[in-house]
Amino acid sequence: MMSKKRKSVSVYTRSKEYEDTFRVDDNILFCNYCNISVEWKYKSVVDGHCSSQKHTLNVKKYEENQNKTQQLTLNSTQIASNSKKQLIEDLIEAFATADIPLEKVNSLLPFFKKHVKNGGSIPQAPTLRQVYLPNVFDKHYQCLKLLFDSKPVAIIMDETTDDCARSVVNILFCYHNETKLVLVDFLEHVNNTTMGQLLTTILTHFNISFNLPRLFLSDSAAYMKKCYRDVLLPLMPQLIHVPCCAHILNLIGYVFLIIRSKNERQFYIIKKRRGYIECKGKRLIF
Repeated sequence: MMSKKRKSVSVYTRSKEYEDTFRVDDNILFCNYCNISVEWKYKSVVDGHCSSQKHTLNVKKYEENQNKTQQLTLNSTQIASNSKKQLIEDLIEAFATADIPLEKVNSLLPFFKKHVKNGGSIPQAPTLRQVYLPNVFDKHYQCLKLLFDSKPVAIIMDETTDDCARSVVNILFCYHNETKLVLVDFLEHVNNTTMGQLLTTILTHFNISFNLPRLFLSDSAAYMKKCYRDVLLPLMPQLIHVPCCAHILNLIGYVFLIIRSKNERQFYIIKKRRGYIECKGKRLIF
């Protein structure tokens, strides 16, 4: 019976037996961790090197250094990401404070990229609105909640129409020297009930008890007066309603446009004066 041929071993095949542990340089087997040459012809010699204390310590040290490098890379990436996010959010806040539409940022991108650090990371307006603006809004809303939480606020409420003919309701809170817009909402039906429900809901969101608000400022529309009388006053008997003087003056100015007769104008103004300025309740308010 013929004896089996011994399998041919070379420095390259020996290196492949210990993947990532050794390398071959000029037909010499080198340990990647210890950076010394190892006799490759005998497997027992190679195994002995791999199990040696020096090799084991070098492998452990190498792995620790790799972990530190990866951690530093992750930290650097996280810092860069946070810096980019902060830049973009600060830009959105600056645009909002200056009342500049976010569309304007598209024409400023070349300037930002050239003169602002990390300016090349600023995206176009659609991405700002969809990705970053909600987070900026949430932070701003939380700041408002902290500012007016459980405070005896004065309330300003008004309804208008936007460019799409939708009914838009704006609510502002005033406390000391702070006056802030706290809600913008769109209503399909505007009446005393929907306006009252909207106001009571926002008071609840801001943790403002119904016994705290002191003043309610609105226009002189009939549904707003009814909102105060039928919805708000039963819940907040301490609340004082002050119709907006600017709205009243605007109505008077409108009369000069539609009423041509001087006598009719004077009659209308005198009627309003008696009904509003000389009213005992209004005098007590002022």
